[in-house]
Amino acid sequence: TKDKLQKVYAMDGDKITVIPGGVDLDRFSPTQDKTAVRQRLGVPADRIVLLTVRNLVNRMGLETLIEALYEIRRAVEDVFLIIGGDGPLKKALRDKAFHLGLENYLRFEGFIPEERLPDYYKMADLFILPTREMEGFGLVTLEALASGLPVLGTPTGATPEIIGRLDAKFLFPDITAASMAKQIERACRSIKQEPLKWAQTSRRCRQFAQSRYGWNNHIDLFEHIIKTGRARPHVRN
Repeated sequence: TKDKLQKVYAMDGDKITVIPGGVDLDRFSPTQDKTAVRQRLGVPADRIVLLTVRNLVNRMGLETLIEALYEIRRAVEDVFLIIGGDGPLKKALRDKAFHLGLENYLRFEGFIPEERLPDYYKMADLFILPTREMEGFGLVTLEALASGLPVLGTPTGATPEIIGRLDAKFLFPDITAASMAKQIERACRSIKQEPLKWAQTSRRCRQFAQSRYGWNNHIDLFEHIIKTGRARPHVRN
């Protein structure tokens, strides 16, 4: 948004302060017992669970993610994808999954109510953000990270501003199914073969959300700007 203000309206970048979105760190937090949460949600306890929560519309890249899943399940037979959300592409996406023979590898969850959303982040192993275009500041990305859930996302819109600051390896090289499949396969192998390392990655995601995207820090910054008319010099845009 800052870039667009500068390019489209020729605004002075020094006069723009970016206050990022934030996340409720109490509501979205890790769990010590994924199995119990999976039992509540009826999710297989013995699978590597990928999660995405999106409106089912073209720009979200869900067709591409389903194509990637078709490739992934050849190398990772115990992978399982949950797609949360509703929208006009629901039937087309279901048909695509059926024609690719993926019935045993994914589940369309439909709209997930806000009060149940934290449990979905808690039970998953990996959150996937396959957006094709026009991705704004992704609150689902922050919610996942605050829950200790690593996020793999396309280099689209504002996603690199969040994920890239945590770890550039979490960004897909592009928006193709092949790139997604390769990187997700690599992550699945790490989950299975390096559980301690993956647990450290989970903690790092939580710490990143805590240090950069807690609401209290953003509220303090906003109040400071309102009172003084200028940003604190140490604030990172």
